[in-house]
Order: sequence, then structure tokens, then C-alpha cells
Amino acid sequence: METRFKLRFKSKADMNAALAMESADSAPVVINEKRNYVSFTPSPQLLKETSEIDTLEMRTESAVSDIARNFGAEVLVDYQYELDASPDILVETAPDAEAGSLSDVTAMIRADRAWPTTRGAGVIIAIVDTGIDGRHNEFAGSKKVAGWAVPGDDPWTDYQGHGTMCGCIAAGTAALGGRYNGVAPDAQIMSCKTRFYDSELAAIYDTLTAMAKDGKQVVASNSFGMKTGSAPTPDPNSDFLPALGDAVAAGVTVIFSAGNNHQLAGGRPHACTPNSVWLHKSRSDVLAVATCKLDSSMWYYSSRGPGQHFNDPNTNRKPDITAPTPLNGKILYGSGERVLQNGWGTSGACPQVAGLAALILSVHPGVKGTVLFDRIRNSATSLGHGPECQGAGLINCEAALAVA
Repeated sequence: METRFKLRFKSKADMNAALAMESADSAPVVINEKRNYVSFTPSPQLLKETSEIDTLEMRTESAVSDIARNFGAEVLVDYQYELDASPDILVETAPDAEAGSLSDVTAMIRADRAWPTTRGAGVIIAIVDTGIDGRHNEFAGSKKVAGWAVPGDDPWTDYQGHGTMCGCIAAGTAALGGRYNGVAPDAQIMSCKTRFYDSELAAIYDTLTAMAKDGKQVVASNSFGMKTGSAPTPDPNSDFLPALGDAVAAGVTVIFSAGNNHQLAGGRPHACTPNSVWLHKSRSDVLAVATCKLDSSMWYYSSRGPGQHFNDPNTNRKPDITAPTPLNGKILYGSGERVLQNGWGTSGACPQVAGLAALILSVHPGVKGTVLFDRIRNSATSLGHGPECQGAGLINCEAALAVA
């Protein structure tokens, strides 16, 4: 994992003055003028020089140049989240195994029955992930809108493969020679490529906020969190969380994977305890998505609620909803296809709900926030599990569109 720090300045003028002075100690990665911070990676030589210092905090102080200190910058660790894709989920199945498909999924959630009414045109789905391989026909033509990546990187490349999967599930299209139709095949896709650092996520959400204020309808699909069996400590110096709040206030619809932590927390496959939905996924202004198999049983790893911060202000019982991912599921992954033995994780469930939100918004553009979430929850079909497993139940795209 790359070591990265954040310098938060008291003013934009201080930040720009510091940036104007050259330093061999570090290379800026993200410069956020709205929130007056710079994230940077210390030079290899500086890291070598500080490698024997005992604590990360002491190394941080040692890794900051005199220039930054002269401008009164606060020195912070740039918190990094993790992709919701544990190794057992990414196990590929035997080549001769019968594969589940995205068409099985869209049929189960009745997305195909919603398509005569809408296919999601006029809505942008932002995939906050590892990038998307834009060479696939599923993302061809006007499908792609300008993406986000750190300077010098290309959002339409995928360093891991996971973002391509999520983009395909949310809004891939077969109309231009692709093999897959996602849940909202006429929605546009924005690739927001990140390594899940707080500084990057804040910049992404500030970008989405600006788009929403410009009148664009934006849904954000997020399949990241923390892979752990016990409640993690929230980042006390987050810029991402205020940016997330600003985006929600501006009208961005935010969907998160519930997480794949149930077995890490010691939960038995069919149990709805213990809790394993972590951090900001407890927020009531975001939707958290669990995952089940095509036979309606919950996947053994799908995180259970009610959520780490349940009962705090601005929280609700999690997960909110469930979407299916298939045993031996075949899907685009990076530059090719993969057949994943243990489904696609809650990572693959989240973009289904992002796609459903796009279908609703394309027909009902004024439906936002809690009203939109209630439309999705109230039209769901119970799978017969407790709410800490399934939330309101399985999404039903046809029924969600029919709600008055």
C-alpha cells in the first residue's frame, strides 16, 4: 500500500503559495481548492530516510517539507478505504461449470420488464471504483461521459478489473455490439477512478456535486469500505464525508455496497447476526445493498445490520435492500470476462440498485433522497429473511416504476 499524506491549509492563498515553491520531498497527487488540501506521496528517498522512525505519525511529520510547515499546514494521514472484493469472492470457477449470467439477474429483479417504460436515458451513473476498461462495446459511443482520475491517469482504464464489472452491471449496453445489458442500458456512465484515498474520494464527490448543481441527474455507485470483522475506527480528519454530505444535499443519489464482512465477523451463513455493516454505510442519506443468490438465500459473506452507527443521528437500520448475484457468475472484468464462483459480492449488487435509481429518475426526475429510497424499499419483495440480512427484500424494478 502506497504511503500518502494530506496537507490541509488554512486558506486557498496559503495552499497556492506553498504549491508555488518547489520541493523534492513529495509529489502532489490531488489538489483540492474547495477544501484547501493537497495529498502527496513522499519521495522514495525521504521514505527511506524515515523508515526507522517508530510511529506513522512521527514518520508523517518527518516526511513533510519545511515549505509546507512554513505555511501552517495541518499534517494528516490520507485515510484509505478498501475495495469490497475479498479473495474468496474473486475465485474463478472451473471452465466447464455452468455459468450464471447478468441476464439471469436482470430477469430476477424484473429490470427487463421495466425496459419498455425506460432504459435509464438522461441519467449519469458514476462508478466510483478501479476505473472502467472503455474498450468494451458495452461502453461505446456517447455512453461514456468525462471521467475522473488523478492527473496523468486515464479513468477509462482499469487497474484491477472490478470497476469494469460494476459499470457493466449498472449500465452496460448490447446495442453497439456488446454482450451484456446492465440494469439501465441507456444511462450514461462516468468512470471515477480511485485508489480509495480520502483525498481522492472528496475530490470525486465535489465533482459530482458540481454536476448536480449544473442540472445533471447523477447516481453514484460505491463498492468500497473496510474489510474487517470488527468495527473500524472512522477517519477523524475526513474530507470525503463532508463532500459526500454536500453531494447528497445537491441531489446526487448515493448507493453503497453493504460489505462482504459477515464471515469475517464470525457470522454463520444463515444467521442475521452479528452486525458487520461499517462506517458511513449506516447513514440514512445513502442506500446500503446486501446480496443473495438466485435461489433467494443470502450469500454467506453479505454484511448484516443494523449498522455500526445505527441509532446515531442521520442513520437508519441497514442494509436497506438486497440484489442478487449468481453462483458462477459470468461478467466483464477488466479487459475480458471472468466467471466468479462465489457471485459478484455486494460489489455486484450495489450497481444494480444504482441502475434501478437511474430507471426511476429517468421517468420521475423530481424524486430524490428519502422519497426515492422509499420507492425502492417499499416495492421490494421479501426473501423471507430478517431485516438485518435482507433489508426490505429483493429489488423489483418493474414495481418500483409503478409506484404512484
